[in-house]
Amino acid sequence: MFIECAWALTDILDAELRADRGLTLRWYDVLVHLEDAHDGLRMSKLADRILQSKSGLTRVIDQMEEQGLVRRERPPGDRRVVLVFLTPTGLEALHAARRVHRDGITRHFAQHLDEHGRTALEQALENVREHVRPLRPGRISG
Repeated sequence: MFIECAWALTDILDAELRADRGLTLRWYDVLVHLEDAHDGLRMSKLADRILQSKSGLTRVIDQMEEQGLVRRERPPGDRRVVLVFLTPTGLEALHAARRVHRDGITRHFAQHLDEHGRTALEQALENVREHVRPLRPGRISG
């Protein structure tokens, strides 16, 4: 039941973002992680942080850069590093997408839980997250 709900919710939220804002849930995830990275975020760090698979992340960033949502730079001191920055267009897209995303979470998830259910679920998920976070393949633990 957990897998069915998780995948269905992911599919629904992705479809709503695509229809309303022209963004995928994966793009939204990238934008969220770049929002507070004013000095840019290394591609490797971004790959560690995103929730979906990091496979194909370079292609995703290529597409997002073509749309003007992000930009990449190589710092002068280390040409091996690629930093990714959120552009003003990307920030605008994030703010608009956030409204759609939060509305979807409310309609398809949160409104179906009472306060006791939300509290219990939050605690249970926190416990599970602390266990699974360091176990995800390709993730740096700690």
